[in-house]
Amino acid sequence: MKKFLLLCAGIGFLASGVIAQVATPGSFEEFMNDVASTNPLAHAIFTDHMDGAKEIHAKLQAGDEEAALKAAYDMIQKYGHAAFSGASDASAIEVFKKGGDVIDALGDHYPRGCMEFVRNDISSEALSIPSVNEAYRKYQEAQRLAYEDGKLHEPIPRMEIADMYKVVTEDLGETSAERRMLLNPGNAHAIALCAIIRKNFNISAVREPLRGSYARAN
Repeated sequence: MKKFLLLCAGIGFLASGVIAQVATPGSFEEFMNDVASTNPLAHAIFTDHMDGAKEIHAKLQAGDEEAALKAAYDMIQKYGHAAFSGASDASAIEVFKKGGDVIDALGDHYPRGCMEFVRNDISSEALSIPSVNEAYRKYQEAQRLAYEDGKLHEPIPRMEIADMYKVVTEDLGETSAERRMLLNPGNAHAIALCAIIRKNFNISAVREPLRGSYARAN
């Protein structure tokens, strides 16, 4: 399971700074304890959907780490996204703010990690940086709280693309050149890309009535 945890860290599923302390693969309870210590959102989802979590554990026990990783990722995408669409403005905005803190830490210490983060593919190299790891853990906890909030409510209609475009261009000031750079990063410098991403995470610049919808849409 140690390899599984390391692979999960690569897709932003489990971000652990204490991999060496993970117990030898064993019982389902040990598996859940390992998940709880590394990713609060994943643990909350697994707790609510035990059958799926047990299937993932069984795949690990059978040595099929790739299948376990895919099943875990799919499970978090399915239930996490559904719940987040029902999260309150306050919960959604807090996730977005904590995401901005991750971007700030990456921009200061590991700029190429900014694109990794927005692609949900943050690397173990990025997470080995203490300030990044700390910010990422707080981001994960904000995600868990938004999940717990959102799963109790009906989904809120997603912000329309046209409205998102207005927010990004009018409130956040993203230019067409910056947008092209993000869509086609190519050989663009990581620092330049990170600066654009930082701008897009500046939720305080978004008109207050639109902040919750913008945060949920991202």
